[in-house]
Amino acid sequence: MFLRRPIVIGIISLAFTVISLAEAMDRVGTAGGHFLSQFPQQAIVSGGPGKDGIPALTDPIFVDPDHEGAGYLSEADLVLGVAINGEARAYPHNIGWWHEIVNDVVGGQPIIVSFCPLTGTGMVFNGLGSTGDRITAGVSGLLFNNNLIMYDRRDNRTLYPQMISRGIQGPREGEELSLMPVIETTWGYWKDLYPDTKVISGQTGVYFQEQYEFYPYRSGGSDYRQDDTYILFQSTPEAEDNPTRELYDAKSVTLGVRFGEIANAYPFGELGDRAVINDTVSERDLVVVWWAPARLAILFSRVVGGRSLTFSMASESDGVNPFFLQDAETGTLWNLKGEAISGTLVGERLIQVPAHNAFWFAWATFWQNTGIRTVDTIEIGAAQVSKSSDFNSDGKVDFADFVEFAGRFGSNEADTDFDIRFDLNENGKVDFTDFVAFAQAYGI
Repeated sequence: MFLRRPIVIGIISLAFTVISLAEAMDRVGTAGGHFLSQFPQQAIVSGGPGKDGIPALTDPIFVDPDHEGAGYLSEADLVLGVAINGEARAYPHNIGWWHEIVNDVVGGQPIIVSFCPLTGTGMVFNGLGSTGDRITAGVSGLLFNNNLIMYDRRDNRTLYPQMISRGIQGPREGEELSLMPVIETTWGYWKDLYPDTKVISGQTGVYFQEQYEFYPYRSGGSDYRQDDTYILFQSTPEAEDNPTRELYDAKSVTLGVRFGEIANAYPFGELGDRAVINDTVSERDLVVVWWAPARLAILFSRVVGGRSLTFSMASESDGVNPFFLQDAETGTLWNLKGEAISGTLVGERLIQVPAHNAFWFAWATFWQNTGIRTVDTIEIGAAQVSKSSDFNSDGKVDFADFVEFAGRFGSNEADTDFDIRFDLNENGKVDFTDFVAFAQAYGI
């Protein structure tokens, strides 16, 4: 133990740096800082093309993945995936760049698939109205905070900013569209998840198929998706008046969820290569599953049969699932689609919670009081980390736990005082990877 003390002292200052960062990034969302109760009508601007100048698609043709009509897609292209009543369909960003809205019916369910290229938001809404009528939407040509404003084709007047999803003008002012679950991931991985999927044909009859291979938001060699300074319209509030916006790069991407006034964000840059995050937002127990190579972020409810479960990464994998989930309460194994594949709860399925991705500048502008959650279970490199860092079992990870961890730092299985509790990634030693994992859990 004495020989390791110089090492321990050497990491203390670094520990406080990393721990302070973790504390700064995790915060609880609060009410306010949004546009739900009072909408600034004067902030609506023209996006350039007029009403229907960007043509929405309604009931387009779908084809198999190997059909020539899917030839505009590469494996790495992003899609919005929807699976309802046994039917899976993919709505590529490539289509969204040019059409922004697709009105469709999947598994008998009318839906509105919307994609705003300027805010990076792909959102799917229930296309069935309260009286059983079908809702279809068009592109109004107007924007609010760079975000698509849709119009309701039932009356041709009601306007819905996509990220608010609430009527702000017209006969249905105050009515809110119902958000539905969506899986945003690469075309290649969506096909792995749903091999029988269909995809929108590039032979839309509006443009030549080759056009859907071309990304239109480039200027002088700058790609809108990557250039943090390339934002077309001013925001309300402006960036300098919104501290939340400054927390991350403008075009970094986050998964976001909202319950009423309470919003929560899971920034991709904080999640590592893969992550499982157990969280509670607005009294709802949730779990986020993240896998970076497929840019897959899915939000599920942790409640099964009236009981809340706690998830971690399991070491098992297969050709489709790079890792599985395992709940601590029953030991059941779950795949990334939320299906229980073995164990006590086999046959059960986690309920996917409606959520969506967004560029950080957009999410932080619409939901200025957003909560922010990083990781409690993360794989760093090839090392799996899923153990608790609450070494003294007092219900929190604090300085007392750090003192215990520091006392074991540098030990390995050959040492008589080696304690497996501190080997968070179970590689036979308590090293810097364990330290990083501990620092990320600090304060939880």
